[in-house]
Amino acid sequence: MRGISRLPRTPETSVLRGLVVAVAVLQSAVLGLLARRGSWLTDDLAFLVQGGRGFAPRELLTPLNDHIAPGLRFVYAVFPAVAPLNHDATIAWRVLMQAIAIVLMGLLLIRILGPSWWVVAGTVIYALLPLSMPSFMSLSSGVNNLSSHVFGLLLLHATIDWYDGRRRRAVAYGPLSLLISLACWEKSGLILFTAAALALYLRDQPVRPWLRRTLPFAAALGAALAGFGVLYLAHASPSPGQVPSAGDLVELLARGFEVPLSAMVGGPWRWTRTGGPFSLADPPVTALVIGGLLSIVLVVLAWRRDRRALLLWTAVIGYVLATVMLVSYGRFSAFGSVLTAHYHYWSDLSIPLTLAVVLAAQQLRIVFALMAVAGFVAGTVVSYAGFAQEWGNNPARSYFATVEAELDRTGPNVNLWDTTMPQPIATALMSDRRLSPVLRLADRQFRLQEPGSEPLLVDDTGHIRPAQFSVWSRNAIPARPNSFCNFLLRGTEQLTIKLTPTQNEVADAEWFVRASYFSNRENQVSIELLDTAGAVAALPPKEWPAGNGTTYLGPSQRIRTTEVRVHSADPAANLCITDLQIGLPR
Repeated sequence: MRGISRLPRTPETSVLRGLVVAVAVLQSAVLGLLARRGSWLTDDLAFLVQGGRGFAPRELLTPLNDHIAPGLRFVYAVFPAVAPLNHDATIAWRVLMQAIAIVLMGLLLIRILGPSWWVVAGTVIYALLPLSMPSFMSLSSGVNNLSSHVFGLLLLHATIDWYDGRRRRAVAYGPLSLLISLACWEKSGLILFTAAALALYLRDQPVRPWLRRTLPFAAALGAALAGFGVLYLAHASPSPGQVPSAGDLVELLARGFEVPLSAMVGGPWRWTRTGGPFSLADPPVTALVIGGLLSIVLVVLAWRRDRRALLLWTAVIGYVLATVMLVSYGRFSAFGSVLTAHYHYWSDLSIPLTLAVVLAAQQLRIVFALMAVAGFVAGTVVSYAGFAQEWGNNPARSYFATVEAELDRTGPNVNLWDTTMPQPIATALMSDRRLSPVLRLADRQFRLQEPGSEPLLVDDTGHIRPAQFSVWSRNAIPARPNSFCNFLLRGTEQLTIKLTPTQNEVADAEWFVRASYFSNRENQVSIELLDTAGAVAALPPKEWPAGNGTTYLGPSQRIRTTEVRVHSADPAANLCITDLQIGLPR
């Protein structure tokens, strides 16, 4: 293998392996402690609820936004099965995956560099790079990116195995690693830039024989790509993308290259103050200038001492160009230039960047190398400390702790309104923002909008308290009132009830229904909310017990409702609604 160490002493390989493992254990444990400062994010909760539905193929292939990620769905199905709604359990998984990735990188460097102290330096650089740290903190990003790191590095090991003559082993796990990585996130396929660059770096024969030697392995990887492509085309639902204008694209590319430049000095050093736990980088000009100068020095060193190392720098450039082009096509119209500052999209750039830096930096004199590594570590400490402040601004931890304590206090018979979680725990990007599916996932016992008692409200702080039902509209008095029952449902006939507003406006909302009634039998009744344009928001059918009572339904889809349609599939249905209110529990 290639690699020249300018350090005065050559360490034993066993010593290097021990140090690699030590770095992996220490760094992943530190990240685990930092992750405990935060809690669940919106995507985490949505994916956990989906994962609670099990391991059936249709569930694993449920589209994720506008793409598919059966690997991510599988991991999220494991969490509810093993430790429902246990944040510490997910941190333990992330610590394990991070440690495995660091060990794989260290072992990869041993195979490339041989017994060199640069193996330890490279492992430290890879472990500390802030590119991947924010994705570790966020579970949804961690499942994507940590899997991409582990299986991407396995692919690089398989590449070396292929050229070392271990072809059966390489074909056995190389394409499989690529396929699993793609199943966790399609964009992880960019590891092929690094695999190609590494293969060319290790080339020890003329081009034509090397190509003949490479073709079978490339075909095996192509088969893995094709297999995932068929799966994607069959099950994904990609949204129509939009190519940014030339001016926007130039700006996006410039900001995209800020990511590796600031990372060279442990950047970004500074994070955008959003008031929430978001990983939006805001590198200062100083970090970009120093990172740019260091990059120039390393590229010049590679040009003068080992030009094959430039292949890994080419992989870095290719990764940045492809990331900006791919992500901007699907995300720029909705999110603008945020994609260049959100490190979720840049985590696995740390693999080619580490290899490029180490292969060039090993040509440095030891004094300059130590100064560069020390400066990198100092910059990393600044970046970690700044991110820790933002990451701790997550109310989910205290909110769910309060909800758990309140459920313990009120007991399993507490009756709750089916309300949503507060922002920013649940955002508009969440398809189902209700608290009840999350509590069901945690196997908590409670009643949900059942007749017999007025439901209580879980407020924005997580406390359970009595609710006031704010009425926005109620049933209008019919033109010909009936002294016995104004709104009588018989059999399968539909009953339409017009509404009279009680506020100064008719608003769009996710409405709740509070209906008083009497009946001589139990009835299963369905309710639909309608607006003047003919839109319908159907509520799930519900059993209305016999006797005098009140039933509670909702929330509906967002609608500006002006009338209610009531019906039953039971020919024997017999129900009189005495008071129908549409509103919101407060």
